[in-house]
Amino acid sequence: MDRTVSTVVVVFVLLAGCAGFGPGGSDTSTETPAPTGASTPTPAPTTTPTATPTEAPETGVPSYPNGWSATGVDDPNAALTAHYRAMLAGPSVTVTYRSRIREATNERAANTTLSMAVGTDTRRLYADIEGSQSSSESFFADGTLTQWNVENETVTDRSSARFIRVAQSIDQGVLTSHLILYTLRRNGTVERAGTTAFVYDVSGVQDNAMSQTYGTATDASGRIIVGESGRVFEVATTVTYTNGTVTYRYEHVGIGETTVETPTWADGS
Repeated sequence: MDRTVSTVVVVFVLLAGCAGFGPGGSDTSTETPAPTGASTPTPAPTTTPTATPTEAPETGVPSYPNGWSATGVDDPNAALTAHYRAMLAGPSVTVTYRSRIREATNERAANTTLSMAVGTDTRRLYADIEGSQSSSESFFADGTLTQWNVENETVTDRSSARFIRVAQSIDQGVLTSHLILYTLRRNGTVERAGTTAFVYDVSGVQDNAMSQTYGTATDASGRIIVGESGRVFEVATTVTYTNGTVTYRYEHVGIGETTVETPTWADGS
């Protein structure tokens, strides 16, 4: 199984390194966990399959969410499906992500920031993406996805879309890359959003993990917190590469308190 995971890491990380950040994004020179575009939201589920949790970790503790075990992520696709199923079940949430360079030898290295408000009750979404080449915003409401270029102050695309697709496509590449990058070990539980969540310490990186910007990943530290439903509440890590060191933070905040406002550029559009 370790051999299979290592092969997957190489493929996904290389793809992530040359993909856009969110629908219509252009952040193509970022570090290992760079997200994919909305046109290919793989493996974005459009239905809600019934998952069977894995073995119970111990008496009195909830079962591991689908795709997870005591040693971390056993099945990245199952873990990703469980995460989005839990997120889309509500309530509303703000998804944040940022990468910060601690050191780098590559001139293409750049910081990345995402803030995405997801209204699962109203079926609305707003995302603000600051990438290495440009900044963009995306707004979804009433079955239409509109994308805005901040520098040029112009609408770059408007198309019909499904809420479930859009909600999964923005941050999917980021999350996928993190799920397959690390070696993990469980270290107790905490409470998040009124539910039990598992804490995983990052003990290193998978074999052959690499970044087109920073080279081969050699070590990592930090933690991941995942709820019993499969929702990934937090990823807080530092990764050392042959050509740099980067800190990452992915988080779900404002659960049940997030509202999606219409941006001024979308008023009357």
